[in-house]
Amino acid sequence: MRENIAKSDPKKIYQLFESWPANAEATLKKSPAMTPKNYDRVVYLAVGGSATAGDIISDWFLSSGKVEVSVFRGSLPKVRLENTLVIICSTSGDTVETLRMAETIGRRHPDVVTISHNGKLKELADREGMMHVEIELAEAPRFSLPFSLFASIAVLRSAGLLDGIEWELEDAISTLKKVTSAVDPASPVARNVSKQVALAIDSKQPCIYASSVTKSVARRFKNSLNENAKMHALFDSAPDIFHNEVEAWEVDALRRQPIMLRRERDPPFEAKALEAFSAILRTRKVESTWVDATGEGNLAQLMSLCYTLDLASYYTALLNGIEPFEIRLIDDLKKSR
Repeated sequence: MRENIAKSDPKKIYQLFESWPANAEATLKKSPAMTPKNYDRVVYLAVGGSATAGDIISDWFLSSGKVEVSVFRGSLPKVRLENTLVIICSTSGDTVETLRMAETIGRRHPDVVTISHNGKLKELADREGMMHVEIELAEAPRFSLPFSLFASIAVLRSAGLLDGIEWELEDAISTLKKVTSAVDPASPVARNVSKQVALAIDSKQPCIYASSVTKSVARRFKNSLNENAKMHALFDSAPDIFHNEVEAWEVDALRRQPIMLRRERDPPFEAKALEAFSAILRTRKVESTWVDATGEGNLAQLMSLCYTLDLASYYTALLNGIEPFEIRLIDDLKKSR
């Protein structure tokens, strides 16, 4: 694996992953000057990797019994915003779809916070009088998740929305530090879950399955495989997978590899059904790869899964001789618009 890293990773992408805990810890020190309110909803506007932060927060709040977090990508429906905190995030600050949503909502709602590494979103925020939180930017936006996620969490804390779960922030960072050492390049395959997932995928199509409160991680892993490993992947979540997706395994089962996400606080029915799903696949000679969350709190468990699988996408790229940094087709598409 080390030889593959030297050959396929001249930009030393691993170092970007290695810095996740430190970046998260530093970003969490931000304290936006906000007055806490009795918000009963959060609307999160973002696209692509920037939207991952909103997805994770949505699952975190859902599993913790907190207020609804609705994530909108690209298009914004007619939505009621009374008692609603709006967070608009574009890591680069120049995402076209996010800027359009910001222009639509910023002028008609007072409780808006924008998050970016400067760019046009900051210019818009300054022009419209919206609060702006500046974040760092890694070599590419998709490697900047700790910045966008923990800046968003800092906003939520300042807004008074973390009552009863603020203790989870330290737990999440501590868990990230432990996972980093467990899945780094020096860790052997026998003890490295990220490498095990990469090897399980091999030349098969990954099918990623999650509970209703880990769906954010499944989506993130799918996107990371797309961008880092240049690989098609599918993801789905409970409860729907038990009513449709399971049937697709009746045909060509051996060409696909199921990746099952599991954490202690999954809804009991869903956890049991995922085990049953895996047992059915075993009768068709398909062995599922399980990825277990670590950490005490809901946020830590989501972040441990996310980090482990981001590294798995990185190792998958290296195993296939793929350079995991460049995104030429995405860049070409952006230029064509």
